[in-house]
Amino acid sequence: MNYNKYMNKRFWVIISIVFAFTLPFFALASEKQFYYGGWLPFWKKQSGALDIALHLEKVNEVSPFSYEVNPKGTLKDSLKIHEGFWPGWLLALHDAKVKIIPSIAWFNGSGLHALLSNTKLRQAHEDIILKLVLDENFDGIDIDYEAKKAETKPYFSTFLKGLAMRLHPRNKILSCTIEARTPLTSLENPDAPERKPSYANDYAALNKYCDEVRIMAYDQGAIDLKLDVKKGNGNLYMPVADPDWVEKVIIETIKTISRDKIMLGIPTYGYEYAVSWNNNITTYRRLRAVNFFTALNRADSVNVTPTRNSAGELSFTYSTSTFVEVSVALRSDVSSTPPVGIPPASLNSTSSVMRFVSFSDAESVDQKIQLAKKYKLRGVVLFKLDGEADPLIWEKLK
Repeated sequence: MNYNKYMNKRFWVIISIVFAFTLPFFALASEKQFYYGGWLPFWKKQSGALDIALHLEKVNEVSPFSYEVNPKGTLKDSLKIHEGFWPGWLLALHDAKVKIIPSIAWFNGSGLHALLSNTKLRQAHEDIILKLVLDENFDGIDIDYEAKKAETKPYFSTFLKGLAMRLHPRNKILSCTIEARTPLTSLENPDAPERKPSYANDYAALNKYCDEVRIMAYDQGAIDLKLDVKKGNGNLYMPVADPDWVEKVIIETIKTISRDKIMLGIPTYGYEYAVSWNNNITTYRRLRAVNFFTALNRADSVNVTPTRNSAGELSFTYSTSTFVEVSVALRSDVSSTPPVGIPPASLNSTSSVMRFVSFSDAESVDQKIQLAKKYKLRGVVLFKLDGEADPLIWEKLK
């Protein structure tokens, strides 16, 4: 027997059973005023799809993280959405009144500028996206175009206008995913020329053309220099998303973008760092992403118990003899006295390397949900729903 065919068949049987039991609840769930959504990554599509199916009554919209952009503006289906269990799975979501808003991801700033600044190519790209939405009967599309250059801003806004003109008459949703914007007052020397950013996203245009604006309020790292000083001096502090930072991001965003359009992006993962200290500088080298289960397994293997840190995340430290070098882009140097309780020698040993792991769990996710409710945002969207997040997160979606 073909193993892959057997697994797909078995998977679809499970999905069918789950839908049969959950469908009766959707008459109630569909009237929620606070929206819950999540990204389903193509690299964890089977475990993610099953996890979503098991909790389908908890979500209002799902975004398969599935499409990528080729240089000339055509689309690549990384999820392979016509294969295996996907057609039946998507049809079941439609039947359950869960909105399907796939993401188109693009992270090449030069490629983005080349395409969007060319009127003919940009308009053709807009037509390709519209055709995809109509052909697949999606409820809309999520544009996740990152690493844009500042000079691309007017062209990206024109692109969004073109998409809105195509999608809105057909009652299709235009979702726009953008990077979080940290207030200038949280940056060092905000009046210095080098600290005055040239933004690539026009918030006024986003507010005008997008039905949803998803703020990626994660991967904070060392960006908020005020919080680094306040919480990282004498402590290890390199959060994925500190609620104090997230609240700043929300306050900055609602100055321009309507609250009823904002979906707050919330992380369900974490990172592991190699940490060293020298001359009042703590250096964090980001080694890898971790999920809830791999983080707990690592903590168990080194016989430590994660505790809640000042950023509201779970974290722990341990030592290893393995040194790993990383690119400069993954390194952060933060002014700090030695972390309390960790002798400086242990952070600079030639035979031992200190590791620091900080990750999200249900409580840290709920902290951000409560912030979204406090500021009366449209809702939240989780990155990512892949079957590897804290299972208790689902209990917080209410």
